[in-house]
Amino acid sequence: MLERNAFSETASGNGMKMHDRHSAVRFLHVLIVCWTVAAGFFTFTPMLQAENITRAQVLSSIEKAKHFLLKQQQPDGTWQLTGHPEQTVVLTSFTLHTLLQAGMTADNAEIQNGLQWLRKQDPVKTHEISLLLETLAAARDTDLDLPLMKRLTKKLEAGKSQGTNDGAWSFGADDVPNYAHFAALGLYEAAQRGVPVQTATWQRARDHWLSRQNRDGGWGSQGSGFSRGGITAAGIAYLVTTENLLRSQRFNMHADGSPRCCGEAFKDEAIAAGCRWLGNHFTVTHNPSTDANSDGSVGYLYYLYCLERVGRLTGRRYFTSQSGKQFDWYREGAKYLIAHQNPITGAWVGAPALLEDCPILATDYALHFLSRGLTPILAGKLKWNGAPDAAHDSIDYTPQDVWNLARYTSRLPDWPQQLTWQSVNMNRADADDLNQCPLLILDVADADRFTPEQITLLKTYLQDGGCLFALGGCQSASPDAAMQQLISKLYPAEEVKLRKLERTHPVYRSEFRLLDLKTGDPLVELWGAETGCRTSILFSPDDLGCLWDQWSPLTLPDRSPEREASITRALHVGVNVAALAAGRVLIKELGPETSAEPASTEERIEHRLLNIAKIRASTEWDAAPHALRKLLHAMNQVSGGQFATNPSNVLLSDPRLFKHPLLYLHGRTGFVLSPEDQRALKKHLLQGGVLFADACCGADEFDGSFRRLTEQLFPTQKLERIPVEHELFSTKTGYDLRQVHFRKPLDLQTRSTEERVQLTAPVVEGIKVDDRYVILYSPHDLSCAIEHGDKITCAGYTQADAIRLGLNIVWYSLLH
Repeated sequence: MLERNAFSETASGNGMKMHDRHSAVRFLHVLIVCWTVAAGFFTFTPMLQAENITRAQVLSSIEKAKHFLLKQQQPDGTWQLTGHPEQTVVLTSFTLHTLLQAGMTADNAEIQNGLQWLRKQDPVKTHEISLLLETLAAARDTDLDLPLMKRLTKKLEAGKSQGTNDGAWSFGADDVPNYAHFAALGLYEAAQRGVPVQTATWQRARDHWLSRQNRDGGWGSQGSGFSRGGITAAGIAYLVTTENLLRSQRFNMHADGSPRCCGEAFKDEAIAAGCRWLGNHFTVTHNPSTDANSDGSVGYLYYLYCLERVGRLTGRRYFTSQSGKQFDWYREGAKYLIAHQNPITGAWVGAPALLEDCPILATDYALHFLSRGLTPILAGKLKWNGAPDAAHDSIDYTPQDVWNLARYTSRLPDWPQQLTWQSVNMNRADADDLNQCPLLILDVADADRFTPEQITLLKTYLQDGGCLFALGGCQSASPDAAMQQLISKLYPAEEVKLRKLERTHPVYRSEFRLLDLKTGDPLVELWGAETGCRTSILFSPDDLGCLWDQWSPLTLPDRSPEREASITRALHVGVNVAALAAGRVLIKELGPETSAEPASTEERIEHRLLNIAKIRASTEWDAAPHALRKLLHAMNQVSGGQFATNPSNVLLSDPRLFKHPLLYLHGRTGFVLSPEDQRALKKHLLQGGVLFADACCGADEFDGSFRRLTEQLFPTQKLERIPVEHELFSTKTGYDLRQVHFRKPLDLQTRSTEERVQLTAPVVEGIKVDDRYVILYSPHDLSCAIEHGDKITCAGYTQADAIRLGLNIVWYSLLH
């Protein structure tokens, strides 16, 4: 990173000029005594349980670290080491990059101040140029910075080496080469912003690292024979990025110009071997090495910095040891880092070597790990790798389809600027692994691989708000039949059907318009299955993944406009499905945090004041199965815990019906109650009960059936809209809800969640008996919003106001 650090971690040392060695030693000696903070150096203590870490703790740690770094900024926008102005470009670039990765933007005054200073510099050393490139790329002001990035790129390419170090870079214009990896990282980030880099540059750099991989799969200092964690992680990241850019330039086509998608999948054995080395030597407390005499504190924070990069680039949540043990690299690393952060300053300090005892650099490393490791996940790709108890994790580390989809989406307005993906091995996955991904991508050729247990896991994931996108292609002899068979396994009672999506479906306009401008017909063929409130399963008979795999951020001259258009359209389909699945509301990699009520409280719950019952009426009587439970949890938070959070599900013919003063009914489909059920319901209402209902996503079929039901129950009365001045919407009942936030459907005209929302008066209808409302009905969606938040694509209230409106309805029912 800083010159001394990169030299010590990666340089071969063969031929390094003597005055550079002496300079580095003097520089290190000065830095050992600089920037001392109250926490002192890192102390390496036993690892705490990784499961204890929470997102709130991580975010708090990130904010403290950002605050520390901002306090160290000089008036001219730089970060400096006293007495060493030659390091200012490096430290300023790396710290700005750190802050941009931690959520700050180029519009921030401190970031602008630093960028303005950097743009005036003319760096000549490899690590200076590389880090400046990364920072300018992260700032995303391409119009302003593209000429400078091109000049810096030419400087790096001109610094390529020859002979035994062919493909490496040196630190300065006249230094002998070493295999520092910063140059490739800078060039890679520049390429993501559209800066052209010669193909030969990537190939030479890749060949250089491949030739120096040790037999055990790791990398170490040249000629040492030992492998070391920091440089092994750096080597893996180096190979992943170079292969990604090389593959995007190798566009295989048939004679007719169509993409060549079928064939044996590419497997990068060098990357697989490197990841196995990290799994076999996994730790977050020191920099591992096969050299028993190695000091694990040396380069520790640099190791974590590189480990995060590997985890993110390879889409992995776990590293796996030879014995089959899985390590959640982010949770464990975050837990350890937070435990060793200075609680007063927010800084970290490493061991007194490799400059990691300087709190600015140490905090940069740690903050990179915490913030970039928390990158939102756009989608997960389902894989099957070995048996569930396989000793080795043999994930193909180089699939680029979903990775490219995430990278492409992160370049779009109104999406997070950093998006990642995750490889999900179904033979090892649990519910938490699936729930980290709002969207799962399935090659339909793998549809027959699901075991009964995995089918149950997938069905629960879909019920809890997840989305499955299956892709066809020539890997499957009959994609349509395979998909229908999967639906039958998930829903053997045939309550869910796969149907071709009509032009009115929001997937055709959720982000990009996928409809013909003249005819309005869909430009792509998509099928879907409705479960509960939403389309939770989508299927494309086309092999979209093949086209995603060949996307490049660069303009490649050998590609025809027609082929580029087909790749772009395939990506647009993926983005539209992701928008439908997540509504741009993406969780962080640490995973969803849920709290379930202990089973031991079940009997006590039955004796609480109120137990709301869901009526089993329509075929989709449980379309939003967790909505009522979430509403009751919210009720307990503001009322002292007097309500059952495990609602009953009852038939109207059940004698226990009258134990529940409040009944709840929702759904999307039409329904009809028998005369006997109608009599039981009416008797319940006339004896003091209340019926609370809502149409999931404003479904017309449910709305029509519910209005007919109310006419059958009370022929002389009609549902009437309750005036906004009524006490139902006032603080007399609960919250002041005379105006609420209402979501418009996700469409091209609503580019972000905020733009979809408007303030309006709530719409609740009711029927009165003896001057009290016995039926309270929302024709607009409440339950889906309560369950899934603002990810729902249909119209309805925002989650916060849906919960408040539901609470007011429950409170009003109790008061009357």
